[in-house]
Amino acid sequence: MKTSNKLWRKALLPISGLLLLQSASSYAARCEYVIQSEWNSGFVAAIRITNDTNTAINGWSVNWSYADGSSRTGGWNANFSGNNPYSASNVGWNGQINPGQTAEFGIQGNKGVQNAAAAKPAVTGAVCGGQVSSASSVRSSSSSFNSPSSIPSSSSSKSSLTPSSASPSSVPRSSSSSLRPSSVSRSSLPSSASRSSSSNQPISSSSKSSSSFGVSSSFRSSSSSSFSTSSSNQWPTADLKVTTYGLTVLIDLSGSTDPEGDKLIYTVSPGDNVGAGNDYITPKVWHTYKEAGTYIIMVTVHDQPGTSAGSTQIKQITVQPEAGNQAPIARLAGVRENQSIITKGSASFDPEGTPLTYEWDFGDGPVVGDAQASIRDCESGDTSIRTRAVALTVSDGELKDTVQKTLGGKCGVIYDVMPTAAFSYKVDGNKVVVDGSQSENDTAFSWNFGDGSTGSGLVASHTYAAAGTYDVVLTVAGPSMFSNSITKSVVIAASSSSSSIASSSIASSSSIRSSSSVAVSSSSSSKISSSAISSSSSSMRSSSSQGSSDRNRYTAPRATTAPVIDGVVDSVWERASWAPIDVFWLGTQSNPSAQDYSGRYKALWDENYLYILYDVTDDKIYDGVRDALDRYWEDDTVELFIDENKSGGQHGYNTSAWAYHISTYGDVVDSTTGGATLLNSHIDSRRVSNGTQHYWEMRIRIYGEDYADWKTNTPLQLFAGKLMGFSACYIDNDGSSQRESMMGSVDTQGHKNNQGYLDASVFGSMLLVE
Repeated sequence: MKTSNKLWRKALLPISGLLLLQSASSYAARCEYVIQSEWNSGFVAAIRITNDTNTAINGWSVNWSYADGSSRTGGWNANFSGNNPYSASNVGWNGQINPGQTAEFGIQGNKGVQNAAAAKPAVTGAVCGGQVSSASSVRSSSSSFNSPSSIPSSSSSKSSLTPSSASPSSVPRSSSSSLRPSSVSRSSLPSSASRSSSSNQPISSSSKSSSSFGVSSSFRSSSSSSFSTSSSNQWPTADLKVTTYGLTVLIDLSGSTDPEGDKLIYTVSPGDNVGAGNDYITPKVWHTYKEAGTYIIMVTVHDQPGTSAGSTQIKQITVQPEAGNQAPIARLAGVRENQSIITKGSASFDPEGTPLTYEWDFGDGPVVGDAQASIRDCESGDTSIRTRAVALTVSDGELKDTVQKTLGGKCGVIYDVMPTAAFSYKVDGNKVVVDGSQSENDTAFSWNFGDGSTGSGLVASHTYAAAGTYDVVLTVAGPSMFSNSITKSVVIAASSSSSSIASSSIASSSSIRSSSSVAVSSSSSSKISSSAISSSSSSMRSSSSQGSSDRNRYTAPRATTAPVIDGVVDSVWERASWAPIDVFWLGTQSNPSAQDYSGRYKALWDENYLYILYDVTDDKIYDGVRDALDRYWEDDTVELFIDENKSGGQHGYNTSAWAYHISTYGDVVDSTTGGATLLNSHIDSRRVSNGTQHYWEMRIRIYGEDYADWKTNTPLQLFAGKLMGFSACYIDNDGSSQRESMMGSVDTQGHKNNQGYLDASVFGSMLLVE
């Protein structure tokens, strides 16, 4: 999926004068496969394409294969396809390689033979011009694979490219990044990797170990395809230290420096896909892993907001649980109120009940305060849109946790945020443990266990006096006037043990979360009442339906001819198969009748467009408000969730993935960096109705991760083998104040908890085939 902050982009060196673009057939680039780190069963590598000619390369694609059974498990900064042999092509922003410049993309994989040296295959392709290389110019690990401390550091030269399209102050920064190595399974990393023992003194009841090993490399990149050359800016220098406290780590970048003294931004990927690739304004990030294992931590230090230019380091660590104190969990919610941003951390939680201290950072350094803080960032009369990153670190006196959000909105406006209520539970005999970590925009948790007993806090437990079925209700308070509730039926049997999730582990909050907001004019005499805008689900029962993993992937064939977007089902659609949209995600009616709602979809594609056809039975088409940007999520709506490279991650305040809402009038809306935005240029649609049957035919332009509101964006070219994140949805409302049945094509818990508009990791997938 997309974000404008990308990890591991390779610098393209600046040149002056005119560039002549040559065809792929005449390229003579030097293509290298470089091992950057390896361990007993896995590796991280890079493929570098260096333009040694005097003309620019415009677009590239390379191929490689492993002869020893090695396999690619992840990658970044390229579009990948194939399965040994593998192919990779540019992602748009790194397609042009000027003379003397190098483009680089990353690969993570499993070795075919454990404890053997990582394979270094030849790299081929038209761009390589017959000059291929499997020699590694940088070897970043020794032959002792089981010892992470044996991995030396290396670096590469810097570049001075800077974006010229917009000033940093006018370009909202993406709140998450998805271009990172995928999480490393415990089975694919060294089981005997020892923890560094350079610092073993105990701290209270926990011992710590400082990790100083790792791979260090520097890269330069930008989210803009338009650059200006400048020799004045110099790269910052990343200084990464990692200290472990059981499963908790302190990722310390406070020693990082910038030659010009610029303010630094820190992109951190802990290696477990929790908070992966998030930008932080605080140099000290605390993170707790859910389970023991060996992880690769990747960080990049930037000195320019809105780009990923900077110095990157990688460290491999091993964590093990320790008895004693458990880390707290930071929770952060906030709202825009006229000229100020109000933030609240009152929902933060400590497992032992220890009182917490709160350290706030609004971008000007950390300040210790209370559970609530604020900053005035707008002058009187200012009506511009202003956002800023806010970091909260909570401490129990020994261990800490860090969370960051991007908050704000239009100055002079009140943004009341609707909280999302969601929880998991685990039953052990007569005891139930409930966990509200899946909730969003929360400031307090109230529990009703259905037998007259109540509780509070992010995590709570209760022991029932007798077996039976109990309705457990979680009510989540938001940062302003709204609250939200969810109900689940819990079955208690004295000898039973069940769970609503596969694991009862409490999730770390070390991630950047985005807000769903409702804007209210500051000229109102009072805030809007809760009856004016009701919760999206004031009380709902969780759906017990489960689908196989197969239903979460759709295979879309290439269109023989392009469908005409007229709402008429042409014969070209016969190539595609129907897929049901029948999983209840959200709403007040979990089991609509076939006449009230039933639906299905199919998909085709060509190089320029993705084509979607909906066949919906709906006894009443309803649009309560004609304004396309007003409560668009409550009306009868087609909703398409698209993540063009299936990289997952948060997208609520950025454009790394999309949750398009297509109204009955054909208006297309999603939230971008500036809030809800009309995006009719992204999708052409036509609805044709015949009684209660309705066909929606759509033609969708797919955009890459470098999409930004402030620049001209070019749609991607699609190709066979491309895998995208994708879910189809239909919202049915027959006239109620809130949606009645939000039905989806994908059976994931995240979609059922209404996280799709924020988190692309819950999407299903779509594979494009011939």
